[in-house]
Amino acid sequence: MYKHSTQEQRRNQIETLYNAGITKGVDICQRTSIPKQTVYRVLNLIKDKKSLQRRRGAGRPSKIKANDKRRIAALYQSNPRTSLRSILPRLSSPVSIIILHAQVNRQNFVSKRAVLVPALTDLHVSKRIAWCKEMKCFDWSKTFFTDECSVWLDSRRVNLWIKKGQTVHLPTFRHPSKVHLWGRISIMRTTHLRIFPENFNQVVYISTLRECFIEDANAKYRDSWVLQEDNSPVHTGRAAKGWKTEFVPLRIDWPPNSPDLAPIENQWAVLKRRLIVLHPKTVSQLKQAIQDIWETFDPDFLRPFCTSMPKRIRLCLDNAGKKLIIDRM
Repeated sequence: MYKHSTQEQRRNQIETLYNAGITKGVDICQRTSIPKQTVYRVLNLIKDKKSLQRRRGAGRPSKIKANDKRRIAALYQSNPRTSLRSILPRLSSPVSIIILHAQVNRQNFVSKRAVLVPALTDLHVSKRIAWCKEMKCFDWSKTFFTDECSVWLDSRRVNLWIKKGQTVHLPTFRHPSKVHLWGRISIMRTTHLRIFPENFNQVVYISTLRECFIEDANAKYRDSWVLQEDNSPVHTGRAAKGWKTEFVPLRIDWPPNSPDLAPIENQWAVLKRRLIVLHPKTVSQLKQAIQDIWETFDPDFLRPFCTSMPKRIRLCLDNAGKKLIIDRM
């Protein structure tokens, strides 16, 4: 469609110049970027008083039949994972994979990396809707959003700009080193980031809250602050729950399988994207890079994450409790 519209524009441009008294092909070529062959072909049509409109059926006939085009669209709409090679045998006429790929693009299908999200059951969806309705008017100004994540030294997502035919081999490790992170953010500022090598369990979690959180939170909001955390077994275990009953004023009951509602998840995503660019080579470099990136998250950067909670809740309700795809609110 785009190609046809471009050709029509060229024909109209040539005709306009011709009617304005510029009748020589050389002069028209100098005034426009239209190929000389096209200019002279259109001029001949004008001189012979023939129509400049594109004739129906003009051009090279498609090698893919109309029923195959409909079959291609139906296959991708029913199963987006369908590969090009699996479609080839289903067509009534043999075509190359290059022609098939062009046809798929012509039908506005593009290949994109799938966004992996936790599966939601009907029970999860109903709980998310009920939670969002309950929290629509909640005041998030004194809430600390907390979470853990792991970062591997050997990132699998590496994009390179190389010449056609060139092959680049990157050394990888079978069991790459990793570090675990615990962080918390609030509307006012980044409060703390802890980097640790051991696996995250209830003992580590309690010590993290005790050493990195409670004193600072009490100093800022006294006993009126709120802790947000997901439903990880580390957070809901008997030891952790008992300790928080004594030292945490208020904890939000978070809906199951709902990382999309937590603003700190988006901050982890930003951190990991920036780490890929730095590509640290040792664990010490990885830790230093993480710390350096975290320190760049100033209050102006963090505030949109935390203030996005009302919008997240509204979108979740508008989406009937289904997953939200949120990069930066």
